[in-house]
Amino acid sequence: MSNIDFKASEVEYSEAIDGEIVQVSFDEDPGQGAFDRTKCYVIISQNHEFPGTPTVEWHDGETGGGGAEVQSYRLTKDLFELIITDGVKFRVKHDCKEETFVKIRAFLQHEFGNSKQH
Repeated sequence: MSNIDFKASEVEYSEAIDGEIVQVSFDEDPGQGAFDRTKCYVIISQNHEFPGTPTVEWHDGETGGGGAEVQSYRLTKDLFELIITDGVKFRVKHDCKEETFVKIRAFLQHEFGNSKQH
């Protein structure tokens, strides 16, 4: 199992098309472009217009990946732990706004049930 640990300087929850598309992101350096990335991020996306589970996209500072699904997660006020189906484990320290935290927690619980310990 590969481990990706980082501190997110930006945590976002966004919706489009009246909530049909939801995206949650934890990003170490949101100012970096997609092609010259040297910092980590993890994004969970759900498109309710099409059947299926949310997918995960990520970058470990060297290479990126995507298409995997959430196996388990744990979210607290200052830590997000995530294991995805391709064997990657994320440990993301964060300090997001309360409003953002509440939205992310509700999204994760809706899609995957209550937080899981791993």
